[in-house]
Amino acid sequence: MRNQNEEIGLFPLRLFMLPGDQTTLHIFEPRYLQLITDCMKSDKDFGIPYQTKTSLSEYGSMVNVLQILKKYDNGELDVLVECTSNFKILHFEGQAENKLYPAGSVTILDELNIEPSGTLMSQVKDYLEILLDRNVTDELNDYFSFKQIVKSLNLTDEEKFKFLGYSEEKRNQFLTGKAKFLSILIQQEKMVVDQFYLN
Repeated sequence: MRNQNEEIGLFPLRLFMLPGDQTTLHIFEPRYLQLITDCMKSDKDFGIPYQTKTSLSEYGSMVNVLQILKKYDNGELDVLVECTSNFKILHFEGQAENKLYPAGSVTILDELNIEPSGTLMSQVKDYLEILLDRNVTDELNDYFSFKQIVKSLNLTDEEKFKFLGYSEEKRNQFLTGKAKFLSILIQQEKMVVDQFYLN
C-alpha cells in the first residue's frame, strides 16, 4: 500500500495518461536525464503534471520507467513508461533540492474502479461490433472493466484530463457518447470505402 501523499520528481508535459497507459518518451534535457537516472537507481516513480495550452495543471500521471529503449551517443534516452496512478499536486517546486529537475508534493487519487452502466456496455458492444465487423458475445459484460472500456475508446490527452474530474454518472455518460460518436465515424468511413469500390 503506497502513501497517499508523496514527494516526487516532476516532468511537466502536454501528456495525460490513465493507469495502465504506456508511452515512449525521448529524454534530452540534462535535468530530465538526471530525473530518469535517479528514478531508475532508486526504483521510484516520477510525475508528469499535465501542461495545458495555457498553464500547468494541478493534476498529472504517476509513471514508472519500464525500460530504456535506446541510449544515444550524446547521452539522450528513449524510455518506455507506464502510468501507475493519477495525482493532484499539493506543492510545486521549480527545482528540487540539490537537483536540476522540478519536484513536488502530490496526493495519489483513487483508481477508476467504477461499475459501467448498462447503457454504456450496450453502446460499447455496438461500437466493437462495428469496429471488428462481427458479433460480440454477451461475455463482453464479464470481461470488460471500466478501465478497459476507457482504453478501447482511445481518449485524447485532453479528454482523459477532463474525464478525471467527472462524477461517476458523468463518466458513464461521457464514455457512452464517445462510443456512439466513434461508431458513427466508423460507419461513415466504411460507407466512403464502399462507394469508392462501387465507382
